[in-house]
Amino acid sequence: MKKLLFLCITGALSSNFYSQKVELEACGTDELMKKHYARFPEQKVQDDTFNLELSKMIKSGKLASRLNQNQVYEIPIVVHVVGDGSAIGTVNNRSDADIISWVNYTNGVFAGSSSSGMSSTSSILPVKFVFAKINPSCNATNGINRIDASHLLKYVSGGVNDDNTTNAVPATDITSLGLWDTSKYYNIYVVKKLTSNSGALNGYAYYPGGSNDYSFMSTSASTVNAQTLAHEFGHALGLRHTHEGYNTTSGACPVNNDCTMDGDLVCDTEPMKSLYHSSVPHTCQAGQINPCTNQTYAGGERNVMAYTYCFRDLFTQGQADRATAQLLQYRQSLINSPVASATAINNNASLTNACTPTSITNPGGFNIGITYVKFGNINNSSNNYKQASNNFYENFTGNYCFGYSKTTIPQNTATTITVAPGTSNSHIIKAYIDYNNDGQFNESTELILNQSGISNGALATASVTPPPGAVTNTPLRMRVIGDYNGTAITACYTPKYGQVEDYSVIIEPQTSLSVQNGLQKENSFITKDESSVYVKSDSKISTLHIYDASGRLLTHKTDINTSELRVPIDQKNTILTVAIVLKDGKTITQKLKF
Repeated sequence: MKKLLFLCITGALSSNFYSQKVELEACGTDELMKKHYARFPEQKVQDDTFNLELSKMIKSGKLASRLNQNQVYEIPIVVHVVGDGSAIGTVNNRSDADIISWVNYTNGVFAGSSSSGMSSTSSILPVKFVFAKINPSCNATNGINRIDASHLLKYVSGGVNDDNTTNAVPATDITSLGLWDTSKYYNIYVVKKLTSNSGALNGYAYYPGGSNDYSFMSTSASTVNAQTLAHEFGHALGLRHTHEGYNTTSGACPVNNDCTMDGDLVCDTEPMKSLYHSSVPHTCQAGQINPCTNQTYAGGERNVMAYTYCFRDLFTQGQADRATAQLLQYRQSLINSPVASATAINNNASLTNACTPTSITNPGGFNIGITYVKFGNINNSSNNYKQASNNFYENFTGNYCFGYSKTTIPQNTATTITVAPGTSNSHIIKAYIDYNNDGQFNESTELILNQSGISNGALATASVTPPPGAVTNTPLRMRVIGDYNGTAITACYTPKYGQVEDYSVIIEPQTSLSVQNGLQKENSFITKDESSVYVKSDSKISTLHIYDASGRLLTHKTDINTSELRVPIDQKNTILTVAIVLKDGKTITQKLKF
C-alpha cells in the first residue's frame, strides 16, 4: 500500500443534506507519487513497516489498550495566506477573522461537534489545532503569516500546479517564501488556485514521517462548512481514503481479505467504491446498497475521508486509533512544541567555539538523526535529518527558543541522559560534554554516551557524573550525534546520513546547587494531592509539563497565569516528572509517585 500525497479535485456542489456544503474531492496524484517514491523509496519501506506493526497490534488488541482515549493533542499551526496582490479580506487574500473561523470550524469536525455538522455517532479525532504564538524569530505571532506572492506572475495568473508549471508555480516556489520549522509547526498554505493535470484541486497533504510535511489548500475550500482541511489533516495523520484500493478502470471493489492491511487499513470502515463513480451520479448514497458489501451503506458514504456526494460528518473509532498511533509515532515534536505558548524560552548561553560540520555525505530521506534529547532540564524534540531543511547540524544554544536546550547538573551526582533516534533505520548514538571547556571533545574522557543498534521506539540512555576537575559554573558545550548504525563517529566528523546537535550544560558544585527536586524553592512547591498534581507558587505559573517514566509527555498547559494549579492524573503505579516554568523564568521540577 503506498503512502500518498493527496491532491483533491474540487467542484463545489450545493446540497440540503445536513444543510451543509458538499465538496467534490477526487485524487489525481499517481504520477506525482511515482516521482516522489522514485526519489525516496525508503519512505515507502518505512510506511509499510509501520503499517505491518500496527496490523499486529490491532490483531492482538494492544493498540487500543495503549492509547489514552481521553487525551486530546494540541497541534501548533501556522496558516500561510499567500496573496496575489489582492486586498486583505478578499477571496484571494482571506482576512484573519476568516482564517480563525475556518480553523475553529475544523476543530469542531475533529471533536465531533454538531456545530460543525458532525453526526452524534462520529468518533473524536483526538487533535486540536492551536495557532502558534511564537514565530521562528521567537517573536509574538497570531499564527497567521501573510506571504505576498504578487511578484510571481505565474502564481498571480495560474496559482500552484506541481504537475505543470507552464502557467503556474510549483509548491516549492511558495514554501521557499516561508516554511516554518516542521518539527515545531504544522504549516498550512492557503493559495488562490490549486491545480494538477487532472484539474482544479481543493488541497493536499503529505502523510507523516516523510521528507516533506505540509498542506496546501485552495482558498475556495478554506471556509466554514468545508470539511476539506479536516480531510487533509486526516491524511497528514496517516488516514487513507475509504475507497483505497478501488479500481476505477475495472470497477472492482477494494480487496478486503485482511482489514488491517487491505483497503484503507481500518476495520470499522466498510470497503467501498469511490461514490463519484456510482451508477447514480451526483446523488447522496445514504440508504442505498453498498455493492462491495451487499448491505445498506453503514456510514462510509458520510465518512470525512470518503469521496461522496453526501455531506461528510463521520470519523470511526478505527480511524481515530490509527490517526493517534501515527501521531505518536511521527509527530511527538509537534505535540511537545512550545510555540503554542506566548512565553518564549530563554536558552541564552555563551559557549567556547568548537568544530561544526559543514556538509553531509549522503543527503537523502533516510530519517536518520536525533528526535528527542532529555538531560536535566534539557527537554527538546526536533526533526531527524531531512533533505528539504538540510538540518545535518542543529545548534540549539544561544537564541534557540523552541525547546529547553540548557541545564544545570550537579557535580558529584549522576544525571540521566536520554536520546531518541530518527524515525527509521538502526542508529548509533553518541554524546559528549566539553568538560575542560577547550573547544574540543576528547574521545576517552568526554564521551558520555555511546550506544549502537538503537531503532525507532528504543532509547539510548546513560548515567552521567562529571569527572573531578570538570569546569564548573560555566556553560559547556554538549554534543549529541545520531547516525546510521555502524558509522564511524567522532565529535568532529562529517555526518554520513544523520545529525549533530549542540546544547549547553553548567556543572554546579554540590555545595552550591539549589534544590531542584525538593518541595521548597522560593515558596514554590509541587506535590501529590490524592489523584492530582498540586502546584503552588508565590510567582505566577507560566507553563506546566508532566512526563511519564519513559520521558513521554502526558500533559502540558500553557499561559496558565495563576499561582495555584491542580491537574487530575489518571495514572497508577508509576513515577511522573512534573516541570513548571514561572513567569520570572525559573524552572522547578519534581518527581511524584502515583
